[in-house]
Amino acid sequence: MARYEEIAHELRTLITSGEYPPGTALPLMRDLAERYGVSDITMRRAYGLLTGEGLIESRGRSGTYVREHPDRLRLTVRSRQIERDELGYYSGPEVQGWRPLPLPDGEQTQVVTLPVPADIADTLDVPSTVRLTVRRRLIGDPDIDTHRQLADSWLAPWVSEELPQLTGGTGLGGMYDRLEEWAGQPLQWREEISARMPSPEEAVALGMPSTGVPLLRALRVTYLTEAGAEKVAEAQDIRMSADVFALGYPLPRGESARWPVQPATSDYYQDSPEV
Repeated sequence: MARYEEIAHELRTLITSGEYPPGTALPLMRDLAERYGVSDITMRRAYGLLTGEGLIESRGRSGTYVREHPDRLRLTVRSRQIERDELGYYSGPEVQGWRPLPLPDGEQTQVVTLPVPADIADTLDVPSTVRLTVRRRLIGDPDIDTHRQLADSWLAPWVSEELPQLTGGTGLGGMYDRLEEWAGQPLQWREEISARMPSPEEAVALGMPSTGVPLLRALRVTYLTEAGAEKVAEAQDIRMSADVFALGYPLPRGESARWPVQPATSDYYQDSPEV
């Protein structure tokens, strides 16, 4: 282990044990460098590790401070299920009161045509070289600044052709109501969850620290069933701060686990392959 990693480990232990609680100003790097008998460069590398982990943050001339960290907080758990009220569909009881917030250009919904990201292209089964209509929004709780998400709705080409009104105002109930009216059947949804670091623009929009905190990303796929197969209508790229939110799902039993279950016949440990 390199010396800067050893120092970072010691400081990490002091932080996670509570000896350096959230909000505490850490000693100046030059003072710690003298204490540990290392160079300023080594201390900067140790602080850089802790900053990247989201444990500490620099506040300019006032110093470096211990941040609240997701492992030490009770995050807001967002239940992932589709609900409905008089306004239309929404994704879980925690966001029923959320509303569109102004984007940097002042609009509440920005409808533009952009090159499609590679994973969205795969989801919509289109070439990655095409440009698609995307409806971009910032949605959040008007009373809690940190409770917000970015949501980019990428429309499949057939949707833009069949329902051109979705490239503008969608009317009461929004895009999903228009799709169900057109199809004469209920929409279905599935999601894929991943994480990555935010871009500077995403961090500003979501009120996130500039370093050390990842995005939670839910890629929601909206589809119809046609001739027994999925017909994907939309891929919605939803991003929120992992510093604030966790995602919660029910875990249904699969067909092989239907009750009553068959008695187990093998020992989990003795019959497992050696590694």
